[in-house]
Amino acid sequence: MKIAVSSTGTDLSATIDERFGRCRHFLIVETDDMSVEVMDNTNAELSSSAGIQSASQVANAGAKVVITGNCGPKAMQVFNQTQIPVILGQHGVIRDVIETFKKGDLDASTSGNLPQTSGKTASAAPQAAWGSGRGGGRGVGGGRGMGGGGRGMGMGRRCAGTFGANQPGAQPSAAPRSKQEELAQLQQQADELKRQMAAIEAKIKDLT
Repeated sequence: MKIAVSSTGTDLSATIDERFGRCRHFLIVETDDMSVEVMDNTNAELSSSAGIQSASQVANAGAKVVITGNCGPKAMQVFNQTQIPVILGQHGVIRDVIETFKKGDLDASTSGNLPQTSGKTASAAPQAAWGSGRGGGRGVGGGRGMGGGGRGMGMGRRCAGTFGANQPGAQPSAAPRSKQEELAQLQQQADELKRQMAAIEAKIKDLT
């Protein structure tokens, strides 16, 4: 059986990219022998409809099941129409997740776990987004910057659901997320921080 997995890398030791529509790669894995076909996501930089186009790309590749972290309702419509089951909320090493799937321990979903959005700047969780820091001070959105005298990579959270909650006319806070959604978001933030740290270390190496 061919399984499509949204991936941060090009082999089974890579981790699941939890952004389905804007992941870097899709791994098409044949579960019988665990052979892998790497397919670059040609839709990751689209300004809109990345999820729909990515879903069509995966369906055309002959995938019978999709494993990913987060998926919006428009992409799920494509999968429902093509009768391709989608397993959501996954993260970690792809080989391990596929082995869990082969044991029958993962269930498919019939609806997306992201709100309907448009544009390439939409976040997987509207309540939080990465900020940017300046030097050793606090980053945009209240985040703490990392670095010396220059610009650093921050971890600020811009909480649209809670900011100004006590102000007159403020909108009510978003409904609490499930434990699985919270874990998925934390893992996505951790992966993003790792990528930022790798970029910082590479820059330091170039300058030394």
